[in-house]
Amino acid sequence: MDQKKKLKIEKRFKFIMNKGFTLVELLVVISIIAMLLGILMPALGRARQSAQSIVCLANVKRLALAGTIYADEQNAFPPFRMASLNVGVYINKYGAERPRWQWYFDHGVGPVIDPLPYKQKYSFGDNDSLLMTNEYFICPSFKYVGWDRRDIRNGSYGYNWQYLGNSKVTAGRYDNFPVKASNIRRPGETVIVADSRGGGIPHGGHSYALDPPKVAREAGAKSFSPGTTEQIQHSPASNRHNNKANISFVDGSAKRMSLEQLGYILDDSGNVIPDHQNGRNDLWGRSR
Repeated sequence: MDQKKKLKIEKRFKFIMNKGFTLVELLVVISIIAMLLGILMPALGRARQSAQSIVCLANVKRLALAGTIYADEQNAFPPFRMASLNVGVYINKYGAERPRWQWYFDHGVGPVIDPLPYKQKYSFGDNDSLLMTNEYFICPSFKYVGWDRRDIRNGSYGYNWQYLGNSKVTAGRYDNFPVKASNIRRPGETVIVADSRGGGIPHGGHSYALDPPKVAREAGAKSFSPGTTEQIQHSPASNRHNNKANISFVDGSAKRMSLEQLGYILDDSGNVIPDHQNGRNDLWGRSR
């Protein structure tokens, strides 16, 4: 390289460097960007949480409507899980064995699990095909890693089974099934589907069965849903939306409510105390 070209390159490099930022200026810019991110990120996070909560509220409302359509057509609310009374194993129209309540809430939303990939009979048994494919049954805010968010037994939403479809069997009889829609005293004040916690903190198993604050003994219930294999034998509503739960009612309405508004009694850590004497089942229903 001749001397003229070398000098020309050096002059251009010096020109670029003289027009660039100093280290102090770069640090100032970086500090401003970091400050703006610190301001914007929480706001963006809150906006995202709010959007997820809105989607969830729409989900439980739509599921409530699906459940009431079923109740109108069948003259009874669906069971929380279909047990059989000495007639063999019950298989529904999709091929699901002993189907949980989600399978009955298909009006206007479709089946909870896409049945098309499954051709073999009984392919929806306990050990197979338990991951939900229908987004209406999945809360976008539910991300607890202890369970797959699509697990039909341990997922987002629970059903007010003790008052609407307690198909557990005692002495050869269902505990509280079938329940006619006409037997619900206050449809607009009776929970049907809601965010559910399951038998653990922050989330546990058997969340598909939503428990009221107290065992509904007057409606034939003997216990809460989760068994002794769970951390807590109680599956209350889950306040995963800024300390509130999305709740839908028998009349098809839906709103966001605190656990206290739902009648639960909380301990000092904010966790539900199962079957507390001061708990209230007022919003959960009672058959005539």
